[in-house]
Amino acid sequence: MQTSQAKNNLYLVHKNSTPQSKLLEIDREFNVPVGQLFKAFTNAEDLKKWWWPQGLYSDHIEIDFREGGRYYINIKGHEHSGGGMTGHFEEIVKNERIVMTDQFADEKGHPISPQEAEMPGVWPEMAYITFDFEAIDENTSRFKLSQQGMPNELQDDCIQGWSESFDKLEKYMNERKH
Repeated sequence: MQTSQAKNNLYLVHKNSTPQSKLLEIDREFNVPVGQLFKAFTNAEDLKKWWWPQGLYSDHIEIDFREGGRYYINIKGHEHSGGGMTGHFEEIVKNERIVMTDQFADEKGHPISPQEAEMPGVWPEMAYITFDFEAIDENTSRFKLSQQGMPNELQDDCIQGWSESFDKLEKYMNERKH
């Protein structure tokens, strides 16, 4: 686990990693304890329930949830067959923060370039996603997504996609309460 000093320095490095793109940020509040929300980001079975926007899903997730651990999240329901995203976890602070690298992946989980993934726009070879979690009270939590590397012309689509994923997450979290 990172100390708060290391955590702040790491975030500054990532925040400035893609100067050609705006930092994409989304804040979201959930009516669940922060520990339950954090857990939904830590294992394949939970991620399969909500990761990817409406109309898309993951049939295969590999996740080694530890600092330095690798992940692969396959995508289905897209006009292209197979592929998704892969990377590794750079920082994990339980119930507070997850920092992960983000690259496009082929259907076997191997990193591929944005061009190989047929993605428009100018992308870095390595992007970063940060989730910051906060307990508002014992039954309410908030998290903030910060994503570096998203081309400016795709920001609105990305915000829509993440928002749909987080809608699915909210539904999943509410179903787990009952």
